[in-house]
Amino acid sequence: MSDGMFAILITILVLDFKLPDYQEGHLFEAMLKQWPILLAYVVSFLYIGTLWLFHHDFFSTIARITPMLNVINLLVIFSITLINYPTALISETLAKANPVDIRTAVCLCGHCAVYQLHI
Repeated sequence: MSDGMFAILITILVLDFKLPDYQEGHLFEAMLKQWPILLAYVVSFLYIGTLWLFHHDFFSTIARITPMLNVINLLVIFSITLINYPTALISETLAKANPVDIRTAVCLCGHCAVYQLHI
């Protein structure tokens, strides 16, 4: 039912990857500096992937889909689409290494996750 949406959400995550600016002969070093983007991608991918698996299992147990269930499902998918923003913030703040900004980004990501668990 919603498998396509989850697949699109996971695919969109890779759009945060940009080619690094580098001087000739220093590509590997420039790539290593992008570790926060890779970390954010892995965390987001695993999080959305886990939600996808639970969602798929949950819907396989439902005998009848109602309009209200569709609305709830839409809200769940909407909340999942928001996960890329806080993880991108974490990636950016880790790259800049500002503890106050890192704390803010992690708190935002945590609040998004808690909200999704309560839906």
